[in-house]
Amino acid sequence: MRPQPILTLLLFAISCLAQSTSPGWLHLSSARGEIDAPNSGGQQTSATVFDIDKDGVNDFVITERTAAPSVIGYLRTKSGWRRFVMEPELVKLEAGSTFGDVDGDGDLDFISGNDHSGNGIWWWENPYPNFAPGGPWKRHAIKTSGPRKHHDLMFVDVDGDGKNELLFWNQGGNRLVVARVPASPGSHTGEWPMAEIFTYANDSEQQQRAASPPFKGINEHEGLALADIDGDGRPDIVGGGLWFKHLGGDRFRANEIDGGYHFSRSGAGQLKEGGRPEVVLVVGDGVGPLVMYEWVKGTWKPNVLIAEIDNGHSLAVTDFDRDGHLDIFCAEMRLNGGNPDSKTYILLGDGKGNFRQTVVATGFDNHESKLADLDGDGALDILGKPYNHGAPRLDIWLNRLAVARQ
Repeated sequence: MRPQPILTLLLFAISCLAQSTSPGWLHLSSARGEIDAPNSGGQQTSATVFDIDKDGVNDFVITERTAAPSVIGYLRTKSGWRRFVMEPELVKLEAGSTFGDVDGDGDLDFISGNDHSGNGIWWWENPYPNFAPGGPWKRHAIKTSGPRKHHDLMFVDVDGDGKNELLFWNQGGNRLVVARVPASPGSHTGEWPMAEIFTYANDSEQQQRAASPPFKGINEHEGLALADIDGDGRPDIVGGGLWFKHLGGDRFRANEIDGGYHFSRSGAGQLKEGGRPEVVLVVGDGVGPLVMYEWVKGTWKPNVLIAEIDNGHSLAVTDFDRDGHLDIFCAEMRLNGGNPDSKTYILLGDGKGNFRQTVVATGFDNHESKLADLDGDGALDILGKPYNHGAPRLDIWLNRLAVARQ
């Protein structure tokens, strides 16, 4: 039985009253008309931050998989953000989209893939400098066949050849795949050249650290980050509770970090001075701990930073307060309206493995929210995106903390 309209409005009002933002942050929300909501859909799947128009200030892109238009861009202007349609059709896109200069023309393009309903991955060609009147971007195919679902993509140099490749999990095929950009990608027909660099079985799994949602597959892997784990001067892939060392060509060796945390978000960086970079994992969907892993005498030693995170689908490792020590951003979801006390955390590190926990906001739905400079003042802000609670919606927290400008 569906709630009556008056009851629905009352529940929404109570939910809004429970939301709060800590001092030092300017909170803007589409719920108050301070920024345009993406569209009419109810499942916002990804948020991707990059400089679309080459003005030196970050813009961002939001995807939606239940209603057209499915890809919406936001350009930063002097007075706020200008919304425009990048993809007018309904394309059922998954979380974990990415960006990069695919065609080598000096501007950044957008890349995203199908969810469980399809087997496609595409890149959208940036029309810079011809944005007016903000019309659709041309869509090009990368993958059009094979297994479905592509949760998490990165456009990075994974083999040290000086060229970026597209790295993506293909959950329907139980595999991690690298796709190489073909010559003249704007006119290329057919799929990009691809190679499986890791596969996993789905007939069993180690007991998991987190309570998983019913839609999770057995032994399903996700999460991607990049860091020089073994200190050889070349970047390594981190994801699915593993790290991958490039051995040459399309060969990579998988190394275990935590076999009980394959279904997780991934971050990595020198959170503790000396030795190998640390790895941070948290459950994206479900309830489980935020864990930092330190390499100690050949073993990845887990250090639980927060014992229980509820759907921590937002994670980043970066120097938030610019003190020279890396920090951790982690934010919880309010999936289907649950978790009313959801937290948006920033854990301030001291470079010795200790953290001072701060809470920026409570009561908001954070699904793939991002920490980035959104207004060009040099301080890191928060782009808040719900998955389905209150969608369509956006929340932005502009950083007005004095410490961020030291």
